[in-house]
Amino acid sequence: MAYIMVDGGSTDSSIDIIRKYEDQLAAWVSEPDKGIYDAMNKGLRMARELMADGEIAWVNFMNAGDGFSDQYVISDIFAQPVPLGIKVLIGHFNRCEGKEKVLKKADKVDFLPAWMPFCHQSTFIRIDDCLFDTHFKIAADYNLFYNLYFNEGRDVFLVKDRVVADFRMEDSTTYSNLRKTKREILTIQSRHKNWFWLKEVVKYIINKNESHKLR
Repeated sequence: MAYIMVDGGSTDSSIDIIRKYEDQLAAWVSEPDKGIYDAMNKGLRMARELMADGEIAWVNFMNAGDGFSDQYVISDIFAQPVPLGIKVLIGHFNRCEGKEKVLKKADKVDFLPAWMPFCHQSTFIRIDDCLFDTHFKIAADYNLFYNLYFNEGRDVFLVKDRVVADFRMEDSTTYSNLRKTKREILTIQSRHKNWFWLKEVVKYIINKNESHKLR
């Protein structure tokens, strides 16, 4: 297991903390980026450089404030060999807000055409299948899983009955920018239009018009 740290050029004490634990990191970088998914792609490129030829590796992305639910997550998730063909391992997560912690179980993968049935913090993705489209500033994780679902099918996903992550709501870009998030999600879903997508587009337009009237 290797830890990679990608920092966006922090000017506070973050670098001092990183250097304190530098001997436990496989690689790290601190420089400006073009958003969270650009930073994630940097981490992916760094991880691939550390891999041996033919090696199968898995990646998990934790944002600032988030973390694994306990110290045994990785050993439990990978206690058994991962079946061939699996590209995404999915676990449950704790939705944390203040001191409150609520368990959220991953929904069925077949909900992906309609919404994100899990969070990226509770997933492990095969590194050779992971790349984020930085055109999406908030929902690039959903775009990744959505494309995998339609391009390769539901059988590349495996849900594990294990709590993986503590996901902090107050630090979430998704939940602090709900309207922008919804717009990006509708753009992603427009590749495979269905009745659900049409209904959500109508709701989005109505809500947008109503908010303009209130100004």
